[in-house]
Amino acid sequence: MFKNKKNKNDNVVKFNTVSRINVAVVIFAAIILYVAISVILSLKKEPVTLYKVGESRTDNNIYCTGLAIRNEITVKADKTGNIAYFINDNEKIKKGNPVCAIDGSGNIMSIFGEENALNIELSKTDYKKIRDTISLYKSNYEDTSFYTVYNFKNEVDNRVLDVANQLIMDRVSADKKNFASLQSINSPVSGIICYYTDGYENKTIESITDADFDRSNYSKTSFSTGDRVNSGTVVFKMIEDEKWNIVCRITKEEAEKLDPDSKLDLIINNADYDIYAPFTLQEYQDGYLLIINLKKYMANFANERFLSVEINMDDFEGLKIPNSSIIEKEVYLLPREFAAAGGNESSLNKVYKKTVTEDGTETIEQIRLEIYKKDEKYLWVNPDSFTTTDVLVQMNTNNTLNVSLLKSDKIYGVYQANEGAADFIEVDIVREGEEFTIVASGGALRKYDNIIMDAGMVEENQIIY
Repeated sequence: MFKNKKNKNDNVVKFNTVSRINVAVVIFAAIILYVAISVILSLKKEPVTLYKVGESRTDNNIYCTGLAIRNEITVKADKTGNIAYFINDNEKIKKGNPVCAIDGSGNIMSIFGEENALNIELSKTDYKKIRDTISLYKSNYEDTSFYTVYNFKNEVDNRVLDVANQLIMDRVSADKKNFASLQSINSPVSGIICYYTDGYENKTIESITDADFDRSNYSKTSFSTGDRVNSGTVVFKMIEDEKWNIVCRITKEEAEKLDPDSKLDLIINNADYDIYAPFTLQEYQDGYLLIINLKKYMANFANERFLSVEINMDDFEGLKIPNSSIIEKEVYLLPREFAAAGGNESSLNKVYKKTVTEDGTETIEQIRLEIYKKDEKYLWVNPDSFTTTDVLVQMNTNNTLNVSLLKSDKIYGVYQANEGAADFIEVDIVREGEEFTIVASGGALRKYDNIIMDAGMVEENQIIY
């Protein structure tokens, strides 16, 4: 008989290798699918743009055109003839002194006909006056205000004619015989002589209209020696009072910058000196009239009706951020007495909340606060740490406060992304512009911080990268 032989392979256990391979393939495929979906979604998602915060300094000065209002007296000729002026333009004179004379004989004109009679040599002072006039014109010139060219021409003519007038005066004084028919016109008051008219001589603050500020219709008539004048026409004017006003139109926003209890720090016509003067504001249409009250410097600007006025204000210094990065956030105002210091910390950055379990047991839970700013009474805290049904506990007194009774407020901030997430940072707005805003430095936001350029693209605490 044959003995049954045991197969040596009977003790070998066969594993299902196909099953193990299938599980590995499924896991690997799932990972590949997840990565592929993530890549596709990231490609479809609009990329988040970051903005690096920088410093900025903004000119806060107010610039406006002012209308000079003065006490001006016009003097007219009482006969017809050629006129000769004895006093330089813008010069101070006492009452009763001769200003000019009218010559009916024509002898004045004979001086102009003499060869080299008006061979004028300008002094350094004369040259400086002409250079200043040219510089002022260049600094204020605009293509849309070409009419100022004619006013500029008159100003230069007046500077040169001042010298010519002095020469005429010297000739008349030296040859009194030929100029005996001259009839002099004396100053009716003490004051400053001006040899021009522009129709604003009787203008008052109360009678100012919009048309008065329209320089395109402005016309200035200057007088000079040798002019032919008719009886009854104005030949010069006097400004007898050092008290005068500059009236400017400004916006409500500009008016709000001004402190009515302080004097203005002014620069007029780009002068190299500052003028300090009190002022008043008068409501005018949709803005204000700024009325500057002056007791000095009238003679410096006696030949000007329209003045370029720069009001020096404090410059804005801070951090410059795009308007699109700013968001508005509603926060709770937590009374300081309900805040506590947690652990070894000394700052008030915790609050205690009463919690009731399902079996009715009351427990006290400590919550860490996210504080945006604080004052003597309140902490401005993130409302996301609470629900409206929460009850806060003041531990040392056991007083309670329902969260639903907390006051709320709105603050402005940006999403800081230095650590890869959108962290809300409160900012203090100093000045808003059309595209950018200046915020105060020294707060949580710092120079070179990365912020979300368009805050509407993300949510708070969202992972950016």
